[in-house]
Amino acid sequence: MSLRLKFNLVLVIVFVLGSVGAAIYYDRYLEEYALDNVRQNSQVLMATAIAVRGYTSDNIKPHLDPLNVETFLPETVPAFSATEVVRRLRDRYVGYDYKEAVIDPTNPRDRASDWEARIIEQFRNQGGTEVTGFHGEGMARTLYVARPIKVTNPACLACHSTPQAAPPSMLKVYGASNGFGWKLGDVIGIQLVQVPVFYPLEKARQTFYSFMLSLLVIFAVMFLAMNVALSGFVIGPMARLNRKLEDLATKDFLTDLVNRRRFFEQLETAMTEARVKKLGLSVVMLDLDFFKRINDTYGHDSGDMVLKNAALRVRELLRSSDCAARFGGEEFVLLLRETRIDAAAALAEAARAKIADAPFGDVGTVSASFGVAEWDHKEDGHAMITRADKALYVAKETGRNKVVRAEPPAA
Repeated sequence: MSLRLKFNLVLVIVFVLGSVGAAIYYDRYLEEYALDNVRQNSQVLMATAIAVRGYTSDNIKPHLDPLNVETFLPETVPAFSATEVVRRLRDRYVGYDYKEAVIDPTNPRDRASDWEARIIEQFRNQGGTEVTGFHGEGMARTLYVARPIKVTNPACLACHSTPQAAPPSMLKVYGASNGFGWKLGDVIGIQLVQVPVFYPLEKARQTFYSFMLSLLVIFAVMFLAMNVALSGFVIGPMARLNRKLEDLATKDFLTDLVNRRRFFEQLETAMTEARVKKLGLSVVMLDLDFFKRINDTYGHDSGDMVLKNAALRVRELLRSSDCAARFGGEEFVLLLRETRIDAAAALAEAARAKIADAPFGDVGTVSASFGVAEWDHKEDGHAMITRADKALYVAKETGRNKVVRAEPPAA
């Protein structure tokens, strides 16, 4: 697995884990934040209704009560005024509602529904000053706040104790069947406000999606930037360093040919290919003649110059599929793929002429001896190299500056 793949894998895993954690946290946080706003709105709506109720009771009812003798005015009832004011707000704020739900109301529109009646019974049985919860489904889902309506003012009994005690004008409007029998201390209903939760929660969801999208965009930009930085500051320099280390490990520093270890790796690969495809394969061993004399006469720097230039001249004759290596000292070996011994000997002859024909600076002309061997598809690589080396030795012994073919391997 490459460094880039490992780095990106770790980066993606960290992002996924971080995103999941952030998604869980912010989803809950935004939902709770939206519900807190809804709760605050419900409290504001309840406070508004109570304020209207108090204003009607303190400032409106005393002035209009004398008129109730002839004609009953619902506007003098605090609950009626609070309900009407909030209902006018619904034209602009859809879903916001206020109701004074009563088990046995004077005004039929205030009659408690089944679920409102259950809340009233809860206050009667368990007490308490406020109950909150959710009601409805989907877009109609609301958060409600309910407070008990308890008869604490004896003046209320003037209208709600018995029909005989109620104002005739009220009886004329609502009749004598409902809204009576109230007693001090009784919980007769609830003040109920409802605030929609669908839109705040939907807004919270949209905010959540926007946040996650921005997180994804930031990660994508960061991902690209870090990969560019990784390529520029890590992978690129490391690749160049690795190539240099590879060269140091596999190439001869003086001639820039591959070293002995890499040559045998190449030889094994070439032998496998030749065996499978039934191709020819040859090696050429060459050694510079009287090289010690060059070092002793002209110095090692001149000797190094001869080695480098001889390697360059030989390499110019090779194909890209061939391989040239410095075998040791002034000795070189060539690996020739898909080459039979005749072609290998011809190439060795061309290399011999290329070395011998042009002088090497102050050193003058230099010659080389060659040994050529063809693989028989049976012997190992070392055996073939040994045969080529023996042929090279024969070239040395018989006059140098010549090419000698190796004897076939023994049957």
